[in-house]
Amino acid sequence: MEKNDCDRTTQQLHTLVRQRFHVPSLYPYQQLVIKHILEAAGLYGSDAARGAPRCQLVVLPTGSGKSLCFMLPAMLISGITIVVYPLLSLMGDQGRRMQQLGIPCEFLRGGQSGTEREAIWWRLQDGSSRFVITNPETLVQESVLDTLARLPVSLFVIDEVHTVTQWGESFRPSYLELPSVMKRLAPTQVVAFTATASGRITGRIISILFSGEVPHIVRADPDRPNIRYRSVCTLHPLHDIQMLLTYTVNRPALLFCATRKRCEDMAWELYKRTGDPDIRYYHAGLERKERRRTEQWFHGHERAILFSTSAYGMGVDKGDIRTVIHLDIPSDIESYLQETGRAGRDGMSADAVALVTHSDRTRAMLLRNDHPLRLLTGALVQQTRCRREALLELLGYPKESCNGCDVCEGTASDTADGEDQIIAMITRYPLRFTARQAAAVLCGTKEGRIETERCNPWSAVLGTWDAEDLQRAIGTLVETGSLRRCNLPLVRGKLWGKRWKALP
Repeated sequence: MEKNDCDRTTQQLHTLVRQRFHVPSLYPYQQLVIKHILEAAGLYGSDAARGAPRCQLVVLPTGSGKSLCFMLPAMLISGITIVVYPLLSLMGDQGRRMQQLGIPCEFLRGGQSGTEREAIWWRLQDGSSRFVITNPETLVQESVLDTLARLPVSLFVIDEVHTVTQWGESFRPSYLELPSVMKRLAPTQVVAFTATASGRITGRIISILFSGEVPHIVRADPDRPNIRYRSVCTLHPLHDIQMLLTYTVNRPALLFCATRKRCEDMAWELYKRTGDPDIRYYHAGLERKERRRTEQWFHGHERAILFSTSAYGMGVDKGDIRTVIHLDIPSDIESYLQETGRAGRDGMSADAVALVTHSDRTRAMLLRNDHPLRLLTGALVQQTRCRREALLELLGYPKESCNGCDVCEGTASDTADGEDQIIAMITRYPLRFTARQAAAVLCGTKEGRIETERCNPWSAVLGTWDAEDLQRAIGTLVETGSLRRCNLPLVRGKLWGKRWKALP
């Protein structure tokens, strides 16, 4: 009898894979995770159920089909499946995906009326819906928890589980209440998913979420071979972004910023410079309807440029993003690979570009040697070792071959665009130009052409630059000590190179 049950389960599984999810076959690690869930649910017999893990921590690279690992078995097992997401955008994206597959699901989120909640409870009780999508803040509400505790919860899923450690101990304390939530709901199984987790993060997840009890860990190689990694030293990020998007990288492009304000400012500034109508910004501070419109716009747009905070950094399913650019270096390797993993989810080639400023280097040097940000910055600024290898090593994964990075291709440079030309001209003509005059010469403005009579070789050598941008770039070189600004009365504000001996 059990053999017949096993055969029937296997047949149902294969049918769902092909007919409902339109996937020819599962990856080996998908098969493993799904089989564990089905075994623990008793669908492969009582013997298999006794030996199956009740808790799993699954670490799979972005774009490898983590959602399928819980959506598919949830359709075969009885009881309620609850999936916890950190962001509303992920909840909406998952809901849209399930609707497309014809899978009924319920959203539990803030701002819902009593009538809306009552309708949800009825559908869950009568079995017309068995899938709940929610977030930690909603889940810990006593009224929500009390009602769900009366339902048979079979599968409790936490997606992007690394946020438990990154956010739970800072601004999302509800994450730290998830162990109590699970104890109250008493699910048959718990499965936690993330795309990236170093040994340090894995240890914290186990300590916080599983109270130190080690779950069954399924871990795949985190490398994304279709993504080419490179770093760009920059004196002026907006100038370099404009050059990259105009001449180097492909669209759609996703550009990550550290704050909401920077996200909006950079989007508006690029729009003013280029007049490109395909530029938007996205962050959690936008109204829900506006976020939804932006998600839909970006999802179907082949020329889109989207500036975003990490609110768009996890799980949102747009397969054809060709470029991810980081204007600000994230806090750790997990965040960086999570966000660069937005690129190339369709398996086609894609680019991940990190802009590194002098301030980034300085900030990292002030941190302790083992600080995650210092380690990540070091991997991004070094020029001698395979970039992919250096990044993956921070996760504890050795890599013997490279599918594409600036170091292995011989294009890595620790010199920013315009840096050599600026320093060379000022060194050749010390104490002759102020920052404004030097910028005018180098980018070839009318004012610069007057000065050019005395230094013709340098006229408009940085013609792609804006004069104001060049002035800011020169200011950065003064801050770093590569150039100096004189304070003597007759030549106040004039520049000289650090190799030129100053007047006594």
